[in-house]
Amino acid sequence: MTAQGGSWRGDIRRWIETTGARVHLMGVGGIGMAGVARLLAAKGQRVTGCDSGNPRTMGWLRACGIPAATGHAAAHLEDVDWAVFSPALPPGHPERVAAEARGIPSYRRGQVLPVLAEQWKTVAVSGTHGKTTTSSMIAHGLRVGGADPSWCIGGELPPDGAPAGVGNSEWLVIEADESDGTLAHYFPEVAVITNIEFDHMEHFASPDAMVDCFRAFARQARGAVVFCADDPEAARIGAAAKGVSYGFHGNADFSAEILEVGPSGTAFAVRAPGGRAASVVLPLPGRHNVLNALGALAACDRCGIALENACAALGSFSLPKRRFEPVAEARGIRIIADYAHHPSEIRALIAAAKQAGASRIWAVFQPHRHTRTLALGADFPPAFDGVAGVILAPVYAASEPPMAGGTADDLLKHFQKHAGAPAELANHLGEAAELVAARWKSGDWVLVVGAGDVEDVGPMLKKKLET
Repeated sequence: MTAQGGSWRGDIRRWIETTGARVHLMGVGGIGMAGVARLLAAKGQRVTGCDSGNPRTMGWLRACGIPAATGHAAAHLEDVDWAVFSPALPPGHPERVAAEARGIPSYRRGQVLPVLAEQWKTVAVSGTHGKTTTSSMIAHGLRVGGADPSWCIGGELPPDGAPAGVGNSEWLVIEADESDGTLAHYFPEVAVITNIEFDHMEHFASPDAMVDCFRAFARQARGAVVFCADDPEAARIGAAAKGVSYGFHGNADFSAEILEVGPSGTAFAVRAPGGRAASVVLPLPGRHNVLNALGALAACDRCGIALENACAALGSFSLPKRRFEPVAEARGIRIIADYAHHPSEIRALIAAAKQAGASRIWAVFQPHRHTRTLALGADFPPAFDGVAGVILAPVYAASEPPMAGGTADDLLKHFQKHAGAPAELANHLGEAAELVAARWKSGDWVLVVGAGDVEDVGPMLKKKLET
């Protein structure tokens, strides 16, 4: 039976506190599900999982001692006490139906993680953009600063691609997802809001509905709300919560002044409450990453990490996979993969590439979700201004049905109306790789952009560079 009503929180809490209970995760290969599996195992649950594919996380789970089967089957539910399912599995999914028929209590990932987080003092990072990077920076800052946190983050963190880990301290750092509204289920010790921009139209009927979800999250913070003063919506919510602000704005509690910008990163000065000051040499390009770093510094401060130690930690920070990730460099051509899938993220990515030394840029872009493509179609072309050309791949549907106005053909029409970067439509990812490889010259950069399987284009292009 799928959890309904308000009793689910207490039910999940009882299951988590039942040492040795058998829990099965459907869709365990998803980056968020894999992290929850790791934390449940750390709390004494007997964890199994399955996934229709075989993503990289499956090997990581098995290395952690968690059985992860490829494929879904009712047999996976033998002797299972309770189950967790990925939001990617619809209500009529056969394994969910089998769990329902057997009376196995089943809960969404977005219900389980907030309750699981009660076992620690939690730093929960929210926001439309920058969640993964900011939460990774916080975990890194706490770890280097001696706090040894646990973490559950929606990215593959270096050095081994782990989306979760278990430390020895009372702190847990999590990426709190707003996409399905379950952000409102958290009661963190420190609530971070990086920014708020309308997204996830498949769940939120309006921008106001999305903002309300963030308001609930801020109200429920048991300690501090850390927010970006440069973002209007985040600033309104954070100010109402009497939170800790960060940004380039001089009145922010944690503010930054950029000192030097170069291909290898950004140096900036930090001013903090109490007249404290320090400097950071951040080995990442992009003004947006300076904001992410400021948010991390403010959160680490609330966790008791000295400002100087947290700033020094950022100097050794490495981005998670698919965040400005170098894929290949040969014949004078450089290929970068990035998870950007919203116009604001794409704009920041291109600015970072130019800071890092790119002069002529090609982009292979895979739109993510038909709902987002429909709602923001006219906003995508201006985000690519300044690139030599864009190769559009078919929309990565993420289980959504096609819809009029939300296809790659529809997006191409928006590009044709905009006097910016020329765009061309590819029928599949292989053709996208062929089209960009026919155009590149020595000195060019290629950005492989999107949150779906467009990352497969990177290895295709690498192979072309090496032959």
